[in-house]
Formats: sequence, structure tokens, C-alpha cells
Amino acid sequence: MRRISIDQLRTGDRIGRDICTNPAEPALLRAGTHVSDGYRQSLRRAGIATVWIDDGLSRGIEPLELLSEKTKHLATVALRDAFRDIAEALVDRRGMTADTAQQVTKVADLICEDVTANTDSALALNDLANAEGYTAKHSLAVTALGLSLGLRVMRRYGWIDAQGARRFDGIDQQLSILGVGLLLLDIGKLAVPSEIFHKRGPLTADEWMAMRAHPALGEEILQQDSGISPLSRAVVLSHHERWDGAGYPSCTAGADIHQFARIAAVADVFDALTSDRPHCRALPVHEGYKRIIRDSGLAFDPEVVEVFRWSVAAYPPGTSVLLSDGRWGIVKEVRQGTAARPVVRIVMDAASVLIHHEELDLERAPGISIVSTAFEPSEAAPASTGPDVEQTDDARVRRSLEPL
Repeated sequence: MRRISIDQLRTGDRIGRDICTNPAEPALLRAGTHVSDGYRQSLRRAGIATVWIDDGLSRGIEPLELLSEKTKHLATVALRDAFRDIAEALVDRRGMTADTAQQVTKVADLICEDVTANTDSALALNDLANAEGYTAKHSLAVTALGLSLGLRVMRRYGWIDAQGARRFDGIDQQLSILGVGLLLLDIGKLAVPSEIFHKRGPLTADEWMAMRAHPALGEEILQQDSGISPLSRAVVLSHHERWDGAGYPSCTAGADIHQFARIAAVADVFDALTSDRPHCRALPVHEGYKRIIRDSGLAFDPEVVEVFRWSVAAYPPGTSVLLSDGRWGIVKEVRQGTAARPVVRIVMDAASVLIHHEELDLERAPGISIVSTAFEPSEAAPASTGPDVEQTDDARVRRSLEPL
């Protein structure tokens, strides 16, 4: 299957994966459904930006999901309950309850189990953010990525104890603590006025000051007898600190920033860059990837960025790409260690002639690179002649693979 923008979705296309805005609720469209004009309009109204389709070009490409549907469902419900409890706590001027803290810990452990089971795979972050509302989406996606990075960082470099020693024992327990902090990363935003948080367009200087208060507000909420570990609270308080000291709220720099917060910073920024937010649009995944790499040693801990570089897919499976030699293809496979140089299924040559599933491993083709992805809206294509007809005519494929 492959991922396309909602503007490229055509009547007759077959949905490759369930489309939902909240894993705790029924899907808007089920996998295998053939798209009608009415369905397309409904998806637009629901704010769906991209969808997975299954067609002859992409058949057999099955992107790995980092989290199971069960985990996404349970995490979404737990986050919804936690945010509700915290919102009520703010009104009553109390902290998060111990029961909610316990539930968040259980969910963190569940996500840890999924993450630990996928340590041999490159991290292709496909649809991790299917949850209701940006804060819940962001929390779930950041937790999955942050725990994946955290596990790899601790196995490679160790975790740093209170005496500053690097240790390689007890990683599972440290991951659980990190996971709780990641899930609760942005709870302080519940105390930010909604008109600021949901504002369309750039924020004013005063609005940015209010938004930047959320780490300290979140840590304050968690201080009040919730049973949350001080290390988890450090993630909440310091995830906007930067390696060069240019972050907030305390302008802490380098190794003085808690290691877990340094891990969280990379996961937080990468997901924010590649997600639609109220005040700005998402970047393509590969552009977000380049930003993280570029800021190694400036904004981010070089150790964390090095793990990010070899383990996170710059071009996730199912992404349509244009190669430097003029050929088009779909990313088929991404491997750890060569995450920016995937295996590509070639579907069209430089003369725009369809070809049959030739594969190219970019790691073994140093003279060829990816120059753009293909999520650009295109003009209307002819309708399908029937639900069982593959959409592979030359004109249709050209339109669906137009570059950014």
C-alpha cells in the first residue's frame, strides 16, 4: 500500500488501512472500502489529510506499525481520562489523582512492551497520532518515538544515574519512568488559555510567553501527591531546554539537562514539525528528519540525534518518491543503520513509462538519491470504471506521483 494526500484520492481507490480520528471510536472508513464521491467529501470534512490506498503499484508493501491497535486504543482512553482529571484538578486547585497516575503508568508500560518488540526495525512513524485532538495525538506519538529512541540510547550509551555514572542495568524500569514523563509531557498546556492554544496563525510575543509557561505548569501539577517519579517530572519540566542553553524555562545547557528530557526534546520537536498544528502546517517527514540532524550539538544532544539518524525513517514505507535519475518509485523497506537510504520499488522510468516493480536499494546505489516526495495535490483524474479495476493507467499514475 502507499500513502497519498486527500487531494489525490480518487473515486474507486481502495482504502488500505482503517481511517479513524480516534482509536477509541469506530473507523470512518474500513480497509478494503472502495472510495465514492460521497466518501471523499466526508473525509475532507473530517479534516483527514492523508490516506493509505492499496493498488497494483503498491501491493505487498506493508508498513510496520510501532504500536498495536489495542495499545493505541487503551492509550487514547487513558490520555483522555488523564486530561479530563487534570482539567478538573486545575479548577479545584489540586493535583492529578493517584488513580490517574497509576493508569498512566500502566499505559506507559504497555507502550514499552510494543516498542521493545520492534527494536530490530527502523522507526517508520505511520499513523501513530490517530487520537482525538492535537495534544492527545502529540502525546501518543511522542511517547512511542521517545521510548523507541530511549531504548536504543540506553542500550548504546547507557542511562545516567544520580551520581552521573552510565549504567546498562534496569533499563526496563527506566523506560517506564521515561514513558510516564512522555505521556504527560504537555499537560501544562491545559492551563494555557484555549484561545491561545487553538489560535490559527502566528502567536504574538505575549502569547508565546503564555505558551512557554506550560512546562513549569505541568511539573507543578505533578508535584502535588500524584506519586509521579521526580524523573518523569523532569521530562515534563525540561523537554524544551536546548543543548546550547537557548531553551526554556531555565536556559539549562548540555549534560545539565536531564538525559530523559534530552530524549524527549528530539521526539517532541520531530513530531511537532511533521504534524499539522493550529498555528502552522506540517513539514514532510524527510524535512523534519533533516531539521533534527542539522541541530545536533545545537538544540539537541548529539548522542540522541545519532540514534535518531540511524533508526528513524526519513522516507517511511509507502511514500512515493522521485529519484535523482528521473525515475519514480514507492519506498518499500527501511532498515536500521541506513534509514535515509531505503529500498525503493520503481514504478515509472524517467520517460514516464510504467514499469513492473523493479527494486532499487539506495544504499547500494550511491549515485542516486531521493529528490522529492509526492504528496502534492493534483488535478482531477478520471473516475474508476469499477470497484475491481486497478488504477494504473499512465495519466493517473503521473498525477498521483507529482512531486512537492
